[in-house]
Amino acid sequence: MTDIAALDDHELKVADLYAVARRDFGTFVELAFQVLHPGKKLIHASYLDVLVRLLEGCADGSNPRVIVNLPPGFMKSMLISIMYVAWRLGVDPTAKFVCISYGDDLANKHAASTRTLMLSPVYRAIFPGTVLDKKSEGWLTTTKGGYRYATAVSSDITGFRPTEIIVDDPIEPEEGSSELVKQKLRSWISSSVLTRFEDNAKNVFILVMHRVAPDDLAGTLQKQGGYFTLSLPLIAEEGETFVTEKDVTIMTRQPGELLHPGRMTQEDLERLKREISPHAFASQYQQRPVLGGSGMCRIDRLARYDAPPKFELMIHSWDIGATLEGNASVCTTWGVAKDPDGRDNIYLTNVIPLKLELPDVRAAIKAQDKIDKPDLIVLDHRGVGIGLYQDLRRAGYRHVYETGTDKTSNETKIKRFERTLIPMYDGLVKFPVSAPYLEAVIYALATFPHLKEFDLVDSITQLIGSLQRALYCARLKRRPKNL
Repeated sequence: MTDIAALDDHELKVADLYAVARRDFGTFVELAFQVLHPGKKLIHASYLDVLVRLLEGCADGSNPRVIVNLPPGFMKSMLISIMYVAWRLGVDPTAKFVCISYGDDLANKHAASTRTLMLSPVYRAIFPGTVLDKKSEGWLTTTKGGYRYATAVSSDITGFRPTEIIVDDPIEPEEGSSELVKQKLRSWISSSVLTRFEDNAKNVFILVMHRVAPDDLAGTLQKQGGYFTLSLPLIAEEGETFVTEKDVTIMTRQPGELLHPGRMTQEDLERLKREISPHAFASQYQQRPVLGGSGMCRIDRLARYDAPPKFELMIHSWDIGATLEGNASVCTTWGVAKDPDGRDNIYLTNVIPLKLELPDVRAAIKAQDKIDKPDLIVLDHRGVGIGLYQDLRRAGYRHVYETGTDKTSNETKIKRFERTLIPMYDGLVKFPVSAPYLEAVIYALATFPHLKEFDLVDSITQLIGSLQRALYCARLKRRPKNL
């Protein structure tokens, strides 16, 4: 980027400077900042050069799918949703933008700033060929057919065929723990936004946000693949080096270095850490969302195991789903062993999710029982579990145990989850260090109660919530020898 203030008056004529701004986005940023913030000087930082280069790649088509993760207050919206859009419409007044934010107020605020910039004398001098025709709040159009349309998440954008879509802060931080909100956003983006392009193969999609959850929109799109991600934490956690295609280094950081010392000092950082939760800091400022902290369970407090001990007992815990269309039936399998203090510890050894009709669930319970030969099968004494319990008992499965037959029968899922946290935090419940099913388990525990489906959590909590009684029944060794 060109430091405009450092240039002598004679070094560049104004007309020459404007000519540079037409082709160089960094120069345009310097000029545009003075329009939007009269009397203030843009304090330069190397990460701005990285972001400028990335956006120039969007403009020339080399970066058609981009995710930008930056901390709050570090100009990501100003550069992308305001300055970049204005610059692109200046270069190409036929360009068509749809700019999306989580709410109308934020979307219209960015639109108003873009309009202010594009109506300024400086902008008109740089891009005399770009003239605004429609200048209403939220919708700017040029006389050449280009536009910038601002809208909120979940709005109807049918009828628009943009060449570039910018999604800027699509979710509020407090909604990062809501599975319903996140899933609704994912669905809307995939079905109503990414299908709107004028030419999907050539057009540009930019997502700009600070992280709010491991499975937020940025995390989801990264997992899908095909996106270039620029993720810059406030404090470097590893060495960072950014170079141009010509191997010119434009930014380097060592671990511990701040992103922009001129904007946030070490003293400011310490104050920030005192004022917000560690979970919020890790997610929004370090771009490293951690599981836990947003739900009821802190994942970092769960005990883990690598090599399992020899088990005294084996237990199956089944949460029953009755139809193919509804929630899955889930069996969690557990081993029981004493710790050095003589306490019973239970170890999660497997998770088996099944989408089956009720008669087939009964058959699956019998089949899994034959494979593992558990000392106890746990079922919930509510809903369809009652009938299954009775059927299995009549079939000779005397080692079936039903939970919820006592004063806990009317207990809410949240109350039962609260009770299970005590033995989990005490280290009596152990989860594997690695397993194919582990991610699903950790996610379910970390985000409860903000889940769409509770089957996995229910399978876990119905056992742990009645653990002592279940262990007593398992040690009675009621399993028939002929099964």
